[in-house]
Amino acid sequence: MAQQTHDATVAVTGASGLVGSHIVEHLANQGFHVVAVLRKTPDFLQNFISTYAGQGSIRVETADVDNQAALEKAFTGAQAVVHAAGSVDPFGSRESIFATNLGGTQHALKAAAAVSVKHFIFISSLSVITGQGDQYDVDESQPLKPCGESYADSKIEAEKAVMDFAKAGEMKVTSLRPGFIYGPRERSWMPRLINSIRTGKAMLIDGGTKQTNVIYVNNLARAVELTLFNERTYGQVYNLTDGQTISKKELFDAIADGLSLPRVTKKVPGAIAKLVCQTVSAIAPSLPLDKQKNLARFSKAAFRLAAVNQGFSVSKAERDLPYTNRIPFKEGMSATLETFRAAENSNANKIVSGAASR
Repeated sequence: MAQQTHDATVAVTGASGLVGSHIVEHLANQGFHVVAVLRKTPDFLQNFISTYAGQGSIRVETADVDNQAALEKAFTGAQAVVHAAGSVDPFGSRESIFATNLGGTQHALKAAAAVSVKHFIFISSLSVITGQGDQYDVDESQPLKPCGESYADSKIEAEKAVMDFAKAGEMKVTSLRPGFIYGPRERSWMPRLINSIRTGKAMLIDGGTKQTNVIYVNNLARAVELTLFNERTYGQVYNLTDGQTISKKELFDAIADGLSLPRVTKKVPGAIAKLVCQTVSAIAPSLPLDKQKNLARFSKAAFRLAAVNQGFSVSKAERDLPYTNRIPFKEGMSATLETFRAAENSNANKIVSGAASR
């Protein structure tokens, strides 16, 4: 079972991101001493860092994942490391994404081992076993599936590096594979999907009947807590979703209804959507960045989100962690969309105030 001591110190990389920030907050609230590991940050993140620094159970350290020495310094004194840092930039070069997601993971592993960390938890992704084809109730025995998408392929290589450490016996490791993560502060896929719904560009592929693999970030943070120092999890990988069968249409409808937007009604056959996405994905890298961004809804990742059946079993996590008592999709999505509404209202008020002061 997971260690429930308040004496344990856990270092979390990527602490300014969606996953890392929620893990930091959750573990601190559960009584762990937490080291929030951030890159050297620009001015716009200073307010975020200051909120951490005011909490006695959280210490902030700056370290880039390409700097092993800095990571060793940040990890010193920690009994566990949760490696949540990574690049999800859909417009980043393959080289830069691999440098962060694979190279950064290798540096974090070596740094953790060098300072005698007991348990290393890697935040992987279900994209490592998704590919571009339909999946139905797939468990962890599914082989890794390179698909040509830089993010997914880099996560495959990073997970291999983590599990190689397990085989070598240098350090206890566990790999957690969440699906599409949503929650407050999500800024990767949800804003683009919301914009597509708002502008009428979103479409239901094959009627939106296929299953999605979303996970509420607080469920993921809870899974991390249950994994820490849990001997059952050593050397293991775990699929993680909300554990509910949620169709693409249900996901799109929940977002539209929660933000008072028209529901998506456009439908397109999957075969046509796949051909369009493959064509655009082949052409996009040669286009200017602004044009690539305009075509983001036709990316391979967007196709996986909207068109591929993503049915994954979480029964292994339910058994070993145990990954139960999860926040339901409806509740998690409601809390998430509340933050989007609040941000939109705040921006609208700023615009009105600015206009009034002229």
